[in-house]
Amino acid sequence: MLLSRLITVLFFLCAALSLKAAVAVDVLEAWQGFSSPDILSSGFTHSYYSLPQEGSTDYNGPRFWSADYWPSKVGGINHRWYSSRPAGFRTNSPKRNEVLRMNSNQLAALAPSEKYDILMGRYDYPLKKQVAASVSETAQDWEGICHGWVVAALHHSEPTPKYLTNSDGVVVPFGSSDIKALITYYYAIDQGNAPTVGRRCNFGQWTGGETDCDQDLNAGAFHIIIANRIGLARQGLIMDVERLDQVWNQPVIAYSSKVTAEFTPGRDAARGTVREFRLTTQVWYVNETENNWERVQGTALQKFDTKVLQYRIELNRNDEIIGGTWESKERPDFIWHKEKAQRFDGYFFRLSTLLNDDSFE
Repeated sequence: MLLSRLITVLFFLCAALSLKAAVAVDVLEAWQGFSSPDILSSGFTHSYYSLPQEGSTDYNGPRFWSADYWPSKVGGINHRWYSSRPAGFRTNSPKRNEVLRMNSNQLAALAPSEKYDILMGRYDYPLKKQVAASVSETAQDWEGICHGWVVAALHHSEPTPKYLTNSDGVVVPFGSSDIKALITYYYAIDQGNAPTVGRRCNFGQWTGGETDCDQDLNAGAFHIIIANRIGLARQGLIMDVERLDQVWNQPVIAYSSKVTAEFTPGRDAARGTVREFRLTTQVWYVNETENNWERVQGTALQKFDTKVLQYRIELNRNDEIIGGTWESKERPDFIWHKEKAQRFDGYFFRLSTLLNDDSFE
C-alpha cells in the first residue's frame, strides 16, 4: 500500500512524544538521567564562563517561519482553510470527472490533504482518510500537530505558492499554508529519533508525583543546552514553553541572560556545588499564525513571542554547571530536537517538488 510506511496516530497532540520517566526517589538539584544535556549532545560545554550570555539564530533568513498548528478540532490538514466556507469534517471530495471540470479557484479551495491526493492521481483520497482517522471535533483547542511544524520550520525554507500538474493534466494550486500543512504533517507522523531532555508535566501522572513539576527539566541543564545550541552553535531548538498539561512546542531562536544574585550552596544543591548564581533569562521563539496563500516572513503575520525565566544554576570548583532549580512560575517542560529528513519517500515523495530547499530540488 502506498501509505504502508505511515503509522496512524490516535490523537495529534502538540507533543506526540512519549516522555515517561522513572520515579525520582529524591528531588535534588542535580539533573537526573532524563534531564541530562548529554541526551542532545555529549559535546556540550558545561563551563559557565565559556558560555555566552546571549545568542541568536539567523531567524530573519528563510527558515523559522510562523504557521498554523492545524488543530484536531477543525480537521487538521483536512481543513479547507482557503474556502469561503471553511470546513474540515463531513466534506465530499470531488471525483475524478469532477476534478477535471474544476477551475483553479475551485481547486484552491480544497484542503491541503485533498490537493496532495489529487496531485498523486488518487481520487480515493487516502491521505484525507488517514488524517480523518486521527482528528476529532471534540478535541481540546490546543491539540494539533505543532510537533511537526517546529521541525519543518527549523530545517526548511518557507514555502511559496506552487502549481503542479498531475498525470491527468490537472494543475493543482498550492498556497504557502497548504505546503506548510503537508510538511508539518509529514514530520508529525515521522517516527524518527527525537532526543528529548526533560519530561512532560501532566499534573503528576508522568512526573513521579511531583504535581508542581519542579524537576521536569532541570534549570542547570536548560542553561547548558540553550547557551550551547543558540549561543555557541547559532542553531535553533524546540521547547515546550508551557509548564503544565498543555503542550506548546515552539522554535526557540534567541536568548539573553544576566546574573542577578550569587549565593552559597543550598541544602538541596547538587553534590560538589561551591556557589550558585540566580539568572534571569529571556527567550524569544516563533509563534503560530493564521493561514495565508503567500509567505508570511517579512509581514505582520510572522509572529514572535518571548518568556522571561528565573532560575539558579549550581557551579562546582571548576566553574562547571552541575545542577540548578527554577524560581519563576514560568518554565519549560522539555527541550528536544529532530533531524532534517534527507529525502521524502513512500507516498510523500512529491513533497520535495513543493519546497524551496536546494537540497530537495
